[in-house]
Amino acid sequence: MKTSNNPLFIICHALILLAVFFLPARPVCAADLSEIKKLDKEVYQHKKKMEKVQSGIASHQAKVAAAKERETRLLDELDKINQQLSAEGEKLLALQEEMARQNEMTLAKQKEMERVAQEKDTLGLHMENRLRAYYRMGDIGVMNAIFSSSSLADLLSFRDDFVLMLKYDQQLINDFKSKIHELEEAKKAHEEEKIRLSQAAAEVVRQQEILSQTQQEQQQLLERVKTERQLYQQALKELEDAARQLTATLTELEEKATEAKIENERQLLRDYPLKPFKKRKPASARGFASEKGKLPLPVAGAIMQQFGTHTDETSGVSTFANGINIESAPGSDIIAVYAGKVVYAGTLRGYGNLIILDHGNHYYSLVSGVGEILRKVGDMVTQHEKIGVTSLHTGRLQEGLHFEIRHNTEAQNPLEWLESSQVPSKK
Repeated sequence: MKTSNNPLFIICHALILLAVFFLPARPVCAADLSEIKKLDKEVYQHKKKMEKVQSGIASHQAKVAAAKERETRLLDELDKINQQLSAEGEKLLALQEEMARQNEMTLAKQKEMERVAQEKDTLGLHMENRLRAYYRMGDIGVMNAIFSSSSLADLLSFRDDFVLMLKYDQQLINDFKSKIHELEEAKKAHEEEKIRLSQAAAEVVRQQEILSQTQQEQQQLLERVKTERQLYQQALKELEDAARQLTATLTELEEKATEAKIENERQLLRDYPLKPFKKRKPASARGFASEKGKLPLPVAGAIMQQFGTHTDETSGVSTFANGINIESAPGSDIIAVYAGKVVYAGTLRGYGNLIILDHGNHYYSLVSGVGEILRKVGDMVTQHEKIGVTSLHTGRLQEGLHFEIRHNTEAQNPLEWLESSQVPSKK
């Protein structure tokens, strides 16, 4: 951050020039300034590392989310395959039961055919004996009528009865033939039905094999996705650990740099006491720091995500939100919550369109997920000045407009800085 416009910086340089012309040289101050520059350089380098780590965290968070989505989709597909396998198993069981029933019916028809054929053969033999007796007897003639002890009427009646018996036997044989034909047709139909059922069962078995193979492939893919998600989560944890370590280091460096600058300022005040410095307000009562609890919302809308730790109910993975998300109407105006300088205006991986304002004394505000950026780096803006517009499109990875406040690298809870009467919550 440039400090050439900082009044304290100008006064310090003026005092140093006066000391050069009118007072003896003070090597202690020179050494202090060199140490301050060294600390500032280290702070800058660690900030760059922090940006890379934060970018990696955002990337791995997206990968974890994508892996979870794939895992859920695969579980749904496996559930459908299991249902299909169950349905095919029930279908195969029904076909097997029907085939067994057809076998029983075929065997029953076969036995009935054998019984009918046996009865037909017995009747045929009996009829053959009757015909043989009838032809041996011959037709009734004069000799039969003369020499028979029976009357002619009895002989004629006997012949008619014998002929009727033959006709009856013939009719029974014809009925047996018809019955055998019907049984053969029924047996043929049962055999054809067995063939059809066998083919249907073979098709069901083939479908089961295909489904089982698909199930195995999907299960293997699911295991790979689970492993991939676990690796991403492990990498995310390592990145978050690295981010915490970097934050701790950066905080320590910032504190050292601040202490060095304060000590340098105190040394200057001790060496060159000036009334304005004695009456100067503390940093917490000046500029952005004095506006805590008074800032406006950067965009009109309801808070849809709070600051702090959030735990996913499905995976149990916890993440930390460095700011809040505000649900707003598409095309809404985005304003500066306080006067400052645009130090970043562009796209950043994991954040989308991003605007960062420097409000002085190491205080920054950040808005991401911006639809249109209206200010460029280096622009000075006033409080309530329009700096962007929310997106007209939905379907982005980030929901709502993301808003953060940071002091040095430490994320602040924006709700503690915003005016409470302007902060509606999403119902």
